[in-house]
Amino acid sequence: MTPDAQAPLLGESMAGMNVATLNADAWHLQYGDPAGARALAERAAALAREQGDTLGEAYARVSIACFEMRHGDQEFARDEFQVLKKFFAARNDSRGQLRAGFGVSVILSWTGHSSEAYAELIGFVPQLEEAEQVDVFVVRNALGAASAEAGMLDEGMRHFYQALAAARQLDSPDHLALVLSNLGDTQHGAGNYEDAIRFLIEADAMVAKSRLAALAPLVASNLAMCQLAIGAHEAAYETIQPYLELERGEVRIGKADAAFFQAIAAHTYTAHGQWDAARDMCDRALLAAEASGELRVVAHCHWVRGLVERGLGKPIESLQALQEASARLGNLQDPYYPVQIARELARAHADLGQWNEAYQHLEQHQQLYERSLGSAARARTQITRIQSELAEAERERDFALLKQAEAERARSELELLNRQLAAKMDEIEHLQTKLREQAIRDPLTDLYNRRYLQEELGNEIKLAERRHYPVCVVLIDLDHFKAVNDRFGHPMGDRVLIELAGMLGSNIRGSDFACRFGGEEFCLVLSDIGIELALSRVRELLERFHLLVIEMAGRRLDCLSFSAGVAEYPAHGNSPEALLAAADAALYRAKAGGRDRIFSAE
Repeated sequence: MTPDAQAPLLGESMAGMNVATLNADAWHLQYGDPAGARALAERAAALAREQGDTLGEAYARVSIACFEMRHGDQEFARDEFQVLKKFFAARNDSRGQLRAGFGVSVILSWTGHSSEAYAELIGFVPQLEEAEQVDVFVVRNALGAASAEAGMLDEGMRHFYQALAAARQLDSPDHLALVLSNLGDTQHGAGNYEDAIRFLIEADAMVAKSRLAALAPLVASNLAMCQLAIGAHEAAYETIQPYLELERGEVRIGKADAAFFQAIAAHTYTAHGQWDAARDMCDRALLAAEASGELRVVAHCHWVRGLVERGLGKPIESLQALQEASARLGNLQDPYYPVQIARELARAHADLGQWNEAYQHLEQHQQLYERSLGSAARARTQITRIQSELAEAERERDFALLKQAEAERARSELELLNRQLAAKMDEIEHLQTKLREQAIRDPLTDLYNRRYLQEELGNEIKLAERRHYPVCVVLIDLDHFKAVNDRFGHPMGDRVLIELAGMLGSNIRGSDFACRFGGEEFCLVLSDIGIELALSRVRELLERFHLLVIEMAGRRLDCLSFSAGVAEYPAHGNSPEALLAAADAALYRAKAGGRDRIFSAE
């Protein structure tokens, strides 16, 4: 039976329940039913006072402080945790110290002190071998968050997987949803969007099994952020939309998570060009984030404000907002935000014609992005290390099996080894799944790759056939690209590819997508658009590309151009192969006709 099922619903009689039972249920319910957990804890505190049970009252106060930490007075919660930590230490109550220390660590983590949060919790790890699974989950999950925020992603993943194993033993959809959401958020921060979305979809399935689904907006926030990162703007909006009108009096996620939700909602509005709605939501998110001390969300809000001001045609205000976002990053170790903000700062300086500054931020973005590409190698190394640990655990288990008849201690050690072995096997299974996944992004340009095009173009044609609208495929080939590499060097050639990719990605709608087709060739898939409008948009892109100036190592490159061929479904083909062939033939004619021109398929 799950903890949710064991706990009484509000309004039901709690006659006959003792202080320990009320406290246990309150602690289990803190994620899935925050208001219910507080009500149980208040009942436990009142009953403990009646009975003179100071220890029982202290445990109840920990649960109440956890509610205040997330939903009420954070300063009160911080002071209460410190007082209770000393109370439990004076009584040598290790479980109470663990729970109060957990609260101290969460507040430290929220306010940007991730190293101190980690130090607060790591000392409790040895006692987890004998602890209740709910306390194992609480500590491992908080350690995972603190490790990830301190930049220790591998260690963070280890703690999250151990929290996941504890949640599965609890058989609690709320605990599972939380740790899966955190796993997704961590993978998103590392740039591994495919695994992040997989974790978050599983978290969403757990939310659906929850009695109150209190974590649903938080899971939606993390999922929408991943969808925004891969350009799935419509999907992000659909993910967020069901929770935009939640009743303000309804207790769901805490204040800090609510601020994060509002920041992501504002971000989805910018992706739709709804600038007024985005600004209003961003202002609300910023106030909430500053009040709760959530530094990551504060930085996100200033980033979104930069996007809004840019969308409203205010380049100076956009740059100021983005510079504020960069300044607010401070000691945050989340690798996602520096990469994104550096890219937007480059665009903002470019909008103002400040090319040196734009180049510096673009170079910083490229360095940060390239640093994030080592995640697959790190995962392989981690699997090798875990396999070695697993082999050692198996040897120890076999030895314990031979000695199982000797004493109760040997049997207890065997049970512990079996639990560790199961957790490691689960960890390896997840990491092996991660390695089997195929990348869908080109590492240089961050556009989709040819494999993705081959998979998705067919789907797009099927959708167009059902809904009776045209689809245009555009093949683009950089003119004289070999000459650029020969004359200026391959780093300059890479910059040209990156600049064109950025131009393509930022000038298409959320329903379209851009791919690197191979070498210096790119492909656009434009949904629900006829060939005349497609030709017009590609001409606009060509005109913008003509104006592009790239400076590197004291050398200047301009007068760039490309040739393009455009084919329309169904006029020029009913299959991906036919459309690409028609576009390629048109591209060939454009190149043969002197380059720097755009031809439609015949």
